[in-house]
Amino acid sequence: MTNEIFEKFTAQVQTVLAPVQELNKLYFYNVEKLVEIQLNSARDYAEICLDQFRSVSEINDQKGLEAFISKQGETFKHIGEKVIADSQAVANIGTEFSTEAQKIAEKSVEAAAAAVNVAPVAKKAPAAKKAA
Repeated sequence: MTNEIFEKFTAQVQTVLAPVQELNKLYFYNVEKLVEIQLNSARDYAEICLDQFRSVSEINDQKGLEAFISKQGETFKHIGEKVIADSQAVANIGTEFSTEAQKIAEKSVEAAAAAVNVAPVAKKAPAAKKAA
């Protein structure tokens, strides 16, 4: 009798904790991706800065200064493109995380409903807005 109660309790705890474990794995996976993006960005921006310092240190005359100044447009364009790409990558990670977390939550609700022998609640359609 005691063994059966303990087994049921263990099964219920595992049912409750399984979604938490999945969310933790998802969270750490996404943190790793964000850290990777940040490290790559830091390296790329540091390289851009070092290239700028090298270019400035090579200026010896007016022609060199003019060449440096004319190259700044390309540099700023490259930086802008890099910022946009990094922002999109971070936004994609957020979207993927949200989608996966929602799937885990839905699966958890279904599992909990099955555990108490209740049919899952159907999703409600969003209410239509009244015309003003």
